[in-house]
Amino acid sequence: MAKLNFKDKWILITGASSGLGREMARLLAKKEKAHLVITARRKERLEDLKKEIESSCNTRVEILQADLSNTGDVEMVFKKATEIADIYAVINNAGLSFYNISKESDMDVFEQIIRVNLLAPMRLCLKFISYFQQKGEGAILNITSETGLVIVPYQSAYSASKHGIQAFTEGLHMEYRGSGITICSFAPGGVITEMITNIGLEKKIELHSRVNMKVEIAARKAINAFKKKKFLVVPGLLNKATVFVARFLPRWLVVFLAEIIYRPPGLTK
Repeated sequence: MAKLNFKDKWILITGASSGLGREMARLLAKKEKAHLVITARRKERLEDLKKEIESSCNTRVEILQADLSNTGDVEMVFKKATEIADIYAVINNAGLSFYNISKESDMDVFEQIIRVNLLAPMRLCLKFISYFQQKGEGAILNITSETGLVIVPYQSAYSASKHGIQAFTEGLHMEYRGSGITICSFAPGGVITEMITNIGLEKKIELHSRVNMKVEIAARKAINAFKKKKFLVVPGLLNKATVFVARFLPRWLVVFLAEIIYRPPGLTK
């Protein structure tokens, strides 16, 4: 099977202002020689990334400021990205998380997580599949999560959103196999990014713990898996082992053990 070749191709990356999205953008531009359309809420960070990339390599970078919890912004990203360039590939990376016991008062936050992590990539997938069908080729990588394969209490809404996009991605992969459109998923465990500190998870699992992968390594593994058109990749031996073992244990036991591991310090229910 021929690998994807990103050289001189245009790639759209969501959630590119920080973390895994930012590192994948750097890698695609500097190593793979791809041109980029990058999107996120924080325009100043996108501008800094654009300057960094364009000053260090012969690559073009275009910016689209967008909040993917807003359906109108999702529509805008598709419309403007395809007006800017002939898009060859899409990486749906933008994501929001939450870490604590789930309460009714958190429902507004949970709805935003579902809109960003599930509904936005679903909408972009469907729009770009139609677009790629007209071109006769294209590729989509959805960044899901190990929590989309193994349920994690105290990240229940995040886990639910990632289960949803994982299932959707796998279904699309089979629906469009043989069509010339590549659809893949990359499901990392913890990655050392500001997402962990933003939700306070480092109070339970130290940010630089061995269970968390360096963002540069995760980005490299994601792009390599995408190039090889891998159906699903879970990076890291510990993460692979967790997903594998969870298949053979009773679901209640998997969730029971995960609850113990992830229980917030000083939790009062």
